[in-house]
Amino acid sequence: MLTSQKLRPLTALAAAAVLSVGLTSCAGSASDGAGSGSQVTIWATSQANSAEKVMAGMIDDFNKSYPGGGHVSIEWIGGEQWKTKVAVAMAAHAPPTVFYTFGGQLLDQYVDGGNVMDLTDALAADPAWKSAYSAKNVFDLATYKGRTYGIPAGGPDFEVMWQNEAVLRKAGAAPSPATWSAFQDVVNKVKATGVAPIALAGKDLWPEMIYMQYLTLRNGGPEVFNRIKTFTPGSWSDPTVIKSAETIQDLARSGAFTNGFNTVTYASGQAEQLLASGQAAFQAMLYYDESNMRAFAPTFAASADYSAFPFPAIEGAPGDQQALVGQPAEYWGVSAKASPAQQKEATAFLKYATTSQTYNVDYLAKAGFTPMTDAGAKALQSKDVPNATLLKKLYEMGTQAPSFQPYWDQDLPSAVITPMLSNIGELFDLSITPQEFASRMNDVLAQAKS
Repeated sequence: MLTSQKLRPLTALAAAAVLSVGLTSCAGSASDGAGSGSQVTIWATSQANSAEKVMAGMIDDFNKSYPGGGHVSIEWIGGEQWKTKVAVAMAAHAPPTVFYTFGGQLLDQYVDGGNVMDLTDALAADPAWKSAYSAKNVFDLATYKGRTYGIPAGGPDFEVMWQNEAVLRKAGAAPSPATWSAFQDVVNKVKATGVAPIALAGKDLWPEMIYMQYLTLRNGGPEVFNRIKTFTPGSWSDPTVIKSAETIQDLARSGAFTNGFNTVTYASGQAEQLLASGQAAFQAMLYYDESNMRAFAPTFAASADYSAFPFPAIEGAPGDQQALVGQPAEYWGVSAKASPAQQKEATAFLKYATTSQTYNVDYLAKAGFTPMTDAGAKALQSKDVPNATLLKKLYEMGTQAPSFQPYWDQDLPSAVITPMLSNIGELFDLSITPQEFASRMNDVLAQAKS
């Protein structure tokens, strides 16, 4: 992620497959200036060889079929270099022709800077294209002041609970607990067998944030975080934030997390291996962690005991019990600085690629990500996609979600994100109280606003 938003770290193997900094087209190099010439050059972070070959094939086919011949090419570059390159281009008002974005506030800033093409009319003129993507409210985070500035780049991106059903059977517990009280009951049954119920890559801190996000959403609804991200004074002291922090500390005190959780890194794959080996029953993680499990524990990843379910609802709480933490899509934006010919070709390529079976199945699903279209989802089984049944379930979970709450570490400025994660870590370590957490974060919010 760029500037004020943090890109979550991925394992080396998952980063090679993940779409999350995928295709990015450039109108021109720094020497010839964005918008010059007819070339549409794609910048993309390095992918697995198989994914790169799929994309190269799509580009070749598009160039052959585009009237008069297409001009699309691609350069694969590392994620950090990519982030820096795009940030510099935006600051210089010389953006690439097509750029990847999570949407939201950062995209709004790019729009305000005059860097992003308004795609509203192009989509309105092609209703079949606009309706091709399955998630509800799929354009929400790419819409600013009633206009649309992004095309979906990947399917719904959200956090879920993963489980090892073999561990639950051994504990005499039912899988996929739908409520928090049922989840706590399962946690206690698993502990009684001598297994620590929850694997957690706590050293990276953001996996701990998953619990704070969901518990706050379930306890108090999206309005709680909306007040935080609009810098409402004292908003971290909301009773539902305090209650969520207390729940986390109750889990930590009870031994619900695996020993040494605050030394486990996401990149090591240790949390996945704890779940796969039966040393834990649950892990709260991103939906595409299935691609990580393929790398770290392929036998378990392919087994029926590996499954996912939504974060449990909290009975009687006034919050949103059905929403997912995440977003309905990521997006491609098109440069407002590109020439009309480049914009026309860029939008034609985005439609051609993102609505195709090749993109949705061969590029997304075979790398462990859900498709964006119903046609792509229907093709999962026939196309011999690994874990097709699981991916179909995740696709349905994401596309049927009534709403999404954005990730806290992608919808707050970096001045708030860094101390927030540190303080969440101290909550899990029982180093500070929930009240101290809220007080510290209120101070951070006040300083960031000033």
